Order: sequence, then C-alpha cells, then structure tokens
Amino acid sequence: MYVGNSMMQCHLDFKCKKFKSKIVADISTHKLHTLYEDRDIYMLFRAKDGYIKLFFSLDEYNKHRFKITKHAAVEYGMYVLLLMLISILFSLYAIRPLKKALKINEEFVKDILHDFNTPISSLKINYKILKKHFGENEAIDRSEDAIKNILSLQNNLHFFLNQSELQKQTINLKEIVQERVLYFKSIFADINFEVDVKNIKISTNTSAFVRVLDNIISNAGKYNKKGGRIKIKLQDSILSIEDSGVGIKNVDKIFQRHYKENERGLGIGLHVVKKLCDELHINISLTSVYGEGSTFFLDLNNVRG
Repeated sequence: MYVGNSMMQCHLDFKCKKFKSKIVADISTHKLHTLYEDRDIYMLFRAKDGYIKLFFSLDEYNKHRFKITKHAAVEYGMYVLLLMLISILFSLYAIRPLKKALKINEEFVKDILHDFNTPISSLKINYKILKKHFGENEAIDRSEDAIKNILSLQNNLHFFLNQSELQKQTINLKEIVQERVLYFKSIFADINFEVDVKNIKISTNTSAFVRVLDNIISNAGKYNKKGGRIKIKLQDSILSIEDSGVGIKNVDKIFQRHYKENERGLGIGLHVVKKLCDELHINISLTSVYGEGSTFFLDLNNVRG
C-alpha cells in the first residue's frame, strides 16, 4: 500500500527518483493504476506516447521493507520499555502506602506479642500458687495446658514474623500424641479417642509439631458428631488422624488462608498447619467424604530419627 500510494503521487509529474520508469507500447490485459508484483513491483499509467511503467526492484523493495520493519520494531521496543518503566514507577508509588501499612501492622503485632509476656508470666505464677495450695487438680492442669498453648502460639507467631529457622529436637512421637490426646479428652468428653502409635523418634521442632497436631485434633473434635470418634494411627511413616465428623466439601481449598466452610473460626488454623508442615518438611494431605468424616495424613519420612 505504501509503494502504491508513492507511485500514484509520482505519476503526476514523473520527477520522483525512487522509482525507475520506461515507455510501454502495449499493456495487454494489465489495468492502469494497479499495483503488480513480478520480478519488479510496478504500476502502469497513461502518458502522451502510450503508457509509462513505474517500477521498483523487488530486491530493493524487500530491503526497504526490512529497513522499515526494523525501524518500527526498534520504536515499538522503545515504547514498550518506556511503558514498563512507567508501570514500575507507578507500581512502586502505588504500593508505598501498603508497605508502610504492613510495616506498621508488623510492628503492632510484635508489640502485642511482647506485651503478652506480662499476663502470661502472671498466669504461670498464679498457677504454681494454686497448685501448691490445692495440690493436684484437673481444672488447674487444664489451665496449665492452656498457658502452654498460648506460649506455643506466641512462639509460632514470632517465627512467622522473624522468618527464623525452627530449632529441631528429637522427640518420642507416641509420648507427644498421648499427651495431646489426654489434653483433648478433657475438652471433648463425648468423643471416643483411639490411638495406635509406636515408639519412634522424630527430629522436628516440638512446639511447631504440637501446634500442627492440636489444630487437626481440635478441628476433628469441634466438627465431629455427638458420640463420634477420632482415630490416630501410625502406619510405616504416615501418621493419620481420622474423624467421624461432618467432612469437608472443598478439599482443594481447605489450606487457603481465611477459607472456612461454616461460621465458626477465622479460617486460618489449617493455613497455619500447612505453613508449619512446609517448614518442618512434613508432607500433609487429606481425604474427606462430606457428611462422613475426614482423614489427615502426615508423612514423617523426612523427620524420622
């Protein structure tokens, strides 16, 4: 189209130098003012002595087209780079308030965690006083377990904020599971707990691993049926926690932050479980039948002692 327009302008005085010309006596079946491509790019026009053929070498035309294309590509690339630069600068400008807000939020959470130390210390002191005064008492023991859970949560939050590496210890899996089951039996008195776990050693962070167990067992109790069961079993290196509860509709979404299938809770418990398992190198998976129950699987192959 560009060559055709140039030839149309050129034939008005035939003084342009970009095209060659010659007289043609017979144009045969060719039409005037029509662009043709053969060995040359050409167009025919009427003149005093017959017809004039304006033509352009096909090789020159291809070179000219390549030059134009290259120039256009360079300009396009410059425009794209300019747009990218503008986009990056705009993004940095746009997220600046968000980064500031996140920093303020992080500092606020750290301050809150620090302020927890005083009431927690007070609770621990009063617990010791109560235990000394009343002796062994089931209610006081439950309060001690609650304090330990708060401390565990505090440690996990510190980990997520500081992104520090979790320290590992060698622990007895059976003892940890039995300890947590004993604690939850006092909370879910109508649930039947079955434990089939061998004495094996695992190398992991005790606090984080207990947090994983507590979240899963707690959910299994909260969303179970009246008189239901929770079965914890170790087979090979797979620890399974099975319940006879309400089941899960969307298994693929259950580890997403803030996802929940009912009004209870905040939808972050299992998200925390997944993050902790990733940090502990424990692969977590589950199966569920809605209305019948769920089973969580913890692959302990990477942490066995």
